[in-house]
Amino acid sequence: MNRIGIVWLAGIAIVVIAIALLVGRGSFAIDNTRGSDPAGTVAYYGNAKGYLALPATGADNAKRPAVILIHEWWGLNEDMKMLADRFAAQGYVALAADLYGEGKVAATTTEAQAFAGAVRDNTDEAFKNLEAAVAYLTARLDVDGERLASVGWCFGGGWAYQMAVNDLGTKASVMYYGQFDPEDDFENMRAHILGHFGEDDASIKVDTVREFRAALARASGEHEVYIYPDAGHGFANERGGNNPAYKKEASDLLAKNERVFIGSV
Repeated sequence: MNRIGIVWLAGIAIVVIAIALLVGRGSFAIDNTRGSDPAGTVAYYGNAKGYLALPATGADNAKRPAVILIHEWWGLNEDMKMLADRFAAQGYVALAADLYGEGKVAATTTEAQAFAGAVRDNTDEAFKNLEAAVAYLTARLDVDGERLASVGWCFGGGWAYQMAVNDLGTKASVMYYGQFDPEDDFENMRAHILGHFGEDDASIKVDTVREFRAALARASGEHEVYIYPDAGHGFANERGGNNPAYKKEASDLLAKNERVFIGSV
């Protein structure tokens, strides 16, 4: 498997909720009691403390699609838990993974670099963590194991990509500003990939993104890689008006592209 070294990125991306799954959608409340574990903090691997959010039980009591959320280099913070709740409100069983263990959250960039560096130095452990997240969700009685996706932001975007290219059991992986290798072997990849990148992102060069898009075009599956003009890293997150990188036009286009992708997979 192509378990490449990953360059870790910073930033928070509050995004439009979209996963490339064929799912009946609607409005759901959040159910804090359904399933083998109630919603909230759950133990799914070693000392990892994930966050589980659950949709309300439908009248048909049908199994639901599931999504693994992979945090930025800040760790599994309240922003990630809020995103998991949003997925649950749209009908997904959502597990926000904890790659740092013990629920550690960075308060400074120095801490974030140290936490991310520890993962980089032990990628085998990170893969085991994510494999356990897949196993945890597919074992749940309320989850349709054939409709499992991963989504990651920045640091987590790279890991969402790794889940796809290493065939960890997801049908779709959505990566926001995540690291990748266009030279990877996609022959055994079964997941569809949706990637969002800013043309002016200093951390991920646009020419490399174009190489990545071309490589995926030659691979089997339905893949889309979008490059947004006049947008840098973190352009999709308004952060209450406090994010100088936010680009409304690019963010609005991102949402449109996601809707098209959903309808095509």
